[in-house]
Amino acid sequence: MLHSNKLINLLISFQFIACVSAQLTSSNLPIVVVTTEDEIPDEPKIEGTIGIIYDTNGGLNYINTPFNYLSSNLAIETRGNSTQGFDKKTYSLELRNSANEDTSVNLFGMGGDEDWILHAMVIDKSQVRIPMSFYLAQRMGQYASEYKYVELVLNGDYRGTYILVEKIKRDDDRVDIAKLDEDDLAGDSLTGGYILRMDWLDDPQGFESNYNSQGGNPMFYQWYYPKADKIKPQQALYIQGWMGNFEDALFDNNYTNDAGIRYTEYIDVNSFTDFLLINEFSKNSDGYKLSSYVHKDKDSKGGKLVAGPIWDFDQTYGVSLVCSNNIPSGWTYLQNQDCWDLESMPMWWQNMMEDPVFQNRLKCRWTEFRQSFMHTDSIVDWITQDTTYLSEALQRNFEKWDYFIGESIWIEPDPIPQSYEEEISTMISWITNRLNWMDANMPGDCAQDDLSVASLGSTDLIKIYPNPAKERLYIACKENSRIQIHNLHGQLQMNTFTHNGSVQLDINKLSPGAYFVTIKNEQGQFTQKIIKQ
Repeated sequence: MLHSNKLINLLISFQFIACVSAQLTSSNLPIVVVTTEDEIPDEPKIEGTIGIIYDTNGGLNYINTPFNYLSSNLAIETRGNSTQGFDKKTYSLELRNSANEDTSVNLFGMGGDEDWILHAMVIDKSQVRIPMSFYLAQRMGQYASEYKYVELVLNGDYRGTYILVEKIKRDDDRVDIAKLDEDDLAGDSLTGGYILRMDWLDDPQGFESNYNSQGGNPMFYQWYYPKADKIKPQQALYIQGWMGNFEDALFDNNYTNDAGIRYTEYIDVNSFTDFLLINEFSKNSDGYKLSSYVHKDKDSKGGKLVAGPIWDFDQTYGVSLVCSNNIPSGWTYLQNQDCWDLESMPMWWQNMMEDPVFQNRLKCRWTEFRQSFMHTDSIVDWITQDTTYLSEALQRNFEKWDYFIGESIWIEPDPIPQSYEEEISTMISWITNRLNWMDANMPGDCAQDDLSVASLGSTDLIKIYPNPAKERLYIACKENSRIQIHNLHGQLQMNTFTHNGSVQLDINKLSPGAYFVTIKNEQGQFTQKIIKQ
């Protein structure tokens, strides 16, 4: 265990080493400095320290200044599958206090937790594909991990641009479902919450479906929460039976099981349409089958199966030959364009996309999104703003990793862009073609959408005023609501909870401009744009 005096010595000595790093003297991004005594393994985690330099007033961050934002012990390991072979690695962090105990820290307003990920986004030379995907999912009204662009120094060595991002886990600030304790073995408490994962079938732990995957083997759902060594037999039997009832309905010719319940009654339909839309827009080669999650809260909190949160989006937006991601036409859910690894690909989406009820809701969601944040101009503006914000850091990143630009580092289509600017223009061209193809091929008729979806945003339930606002924002909503304010890049600015159904927020610290206020409660989620004067 790292004792407190050893922690101080390591922080001082390795910050001095970072000072002489030729690549980094100052940054407009937070600077993260991680120090370990040994090389970081895949597993188990080893001990070390972390320090963060960050001017909360928006000024430059200088590597030769003290750690003014965070100074902590940590445990760290590398993570990923195929990306483990790259020198620029992704890391899983666990923050710890001086007694080497897990400690929850609210980093950059993202909510308190001990588990974080430093994501290298190594396959993505644009360095914005994953953040943009998280942003779009959030704008759709779904939970996706919050993130912060940072630059990393590891053991005195500059490592480039990363995102510090929330790890997917059950938590009030993350996947907000009920905590399932070991003694929750009957009644409403048994019904949630659960998180299941679809992923590589390397020594999986979970349960087989009664239906096959697209690979022809029985579909296998893996335990994620509770963990395999924590879930009790009664809990495992419950969620396995519940999933069986849902799938019996989904795979029936009339979409109804023997109990007379339609599959749409088991799921949060909007989450499934949105999950499909973000995976299809990005033409995610790993979509649906790897690093894919669904979760279920207990019945008293809705109890429906929710698709997501999304996660693995590095092979997206035309960057890869895998599953014909480079071709901006065709449906990824069909997995019929040179796709493989189908053993963990559920057949849900093919059945849903044959259902007119699902198609009509999908068409409505797509039409709504395309008129706002998924308008082609809006997406190009987001890319332009974020790449401009990152420009100086990206220059350092590609000086460090000089073989990335202009060369094939993955299973990439030809021709390989020869500059960062060409990388971005190629991605934007692909995105434009993809959006046009989806517009022309989206099934369904929004005018025929008769799916009963509760409207959280009706004026008798939600009031946000004044708008525009200067110093204070007043919100009236249902009791027990989570209230979050994001900027136009999807970055969390404020996060609070109201038990009594109303709250007054001091927004003086927000810079003038446009923001999105999101209100979440057991009825669903509502988002409204506001202007801070």
